Amino acid sequence: MKALIVGHRGYLGPLVVKHLKRGGVTVHGLDEDWYTETLNGLKGEHVPHSERNGLDARLVDLDPLGSYDVIVWLAAVSNDPLGELNVLDTQWSNYEQPMLQAKRFWHENPSGKFIYISSASVYGAGETQPSTELSPVNPLSAYGRTKAGMDAWLLGQEHHPWVSLRLGTLWGESPNMRRDLVVNAFVWEAIHNGVIKPASDARRPILNVDDAAWCIALAALSPAVRGILNVCSENITVYDLASRVGDALGVRVEYGSGDGDRRDYHMDNARALYNLEIREGELKTTHNPDNLWRVDNCLRRYDGYLPTRTDMYRKLLGE
Repeated sequence: MKALIVGHRGYLGPLVVKHLKRGGVTVHGLDEDWYTETLNGLKGEHVPHSERNGLDARLVDLDPLGSYDVIVWLAAVSNDPLGELNVLDTQWSNYEQPMLQAKRFWHENPSGKFIYISSASVYGAGETQPSTELSPVNPLSAYGRTKAGMDAWLLGQEHHPWVSLRLGTLWGESPNMRRDLVVNAFVWEAIHNGVIKPASDARRPILNVDDAAWCIALAALSPAVRGILNVCSENITVYDLASRVGDALGVRVEYGSGDGDRRDYHMDNARALYNLEIREGELKTTHNPDNLWRVDNCLRRYDGYLPTRTDMYRKLLGE
C-alpha cells in the first residue's frame, strides 16, 4: 500500500507516519512547515519514505495523486480560536482545498480512500446525551463550521471510499508538541506556574494523540471502514481534567467561573470502537497518572520555550 499524508510534520502527523510504516505502508509526506519551530525529538520512525516540505511544497512535486491507495488529509488551520484569525484561510485550508484535492484524487483513482480529519467541535453545544454520528451538528466557530462543511460534502460521495474521523481534543506527547490543548495546557501551567486555573466546567471528549494516529492507520488499512466516526477515549469536564492533572503532578487547582466559551459537548464513540475493532482498555486515558507524567516529561524538553500554534500562525500572517 502507498499513502500520502498531507500535513505530516505537525502535532499528529509524525505519529501517523509511525503507525502507517509499522503497518507496512510506503508513506509519502507533504507539509508547508507552518509549525516546525516546535519539532523536538523527531526519529526515523516519524519520517516518511519520501517527503516535500516548506512553504513552496506543492502536490505537483509528488507522484501523481492517482498512484496513491490512500490520502490522509491532516493539514488544517486548527483549532477553534486559531480559526478565527483569518476566516478565509480557515475556509480554504479546512474545506475548499481538501475537497478539491479529493475530487482530483478520485478522478485519477476512483477506488482510492480519502481520510479526512474532522473534529468533535462540530457538535458545538447543547446536547444532553452524548452526540452520535447521526446527531445534528451545531458548530460555534469558523473551524467547526469548515469541518462540518467538509463532512457534509463527503456524505454525498457515496461512490467513493472515504472516512472522516471526528477526533476529540487531543493530548499527549509528540515530536512536535502543543501546549494549547486542554490537558497539555494544564500540565504546562503546572510546570511553569505551580498552579492550574481552569476557567470553565464544559464537557469535552478527549483522545491521546498517539491513539488518534493509530486509529487513522487502522482506518487506512481496513477496506471495510468507511463514513464518519466519533473517536475519543473519554468524555470529561474541564474541571475534572484539571483535578486529575493537579493530583498527578502535585499542584494546586484554582477553579474559575467561566471564560465566555460556549462550546460544551460530549460524544458517543461506540461506532468507532466497533468498526476499528478497538478493545476495552486499549486507548490511553487521563485516569492513569503515568500518562500525564509522560506529558510533563515531554514538555520539559522545551526548557520553557514552546510557542503556541496561535503564536506561529500570527507570524505566518505577518502580524
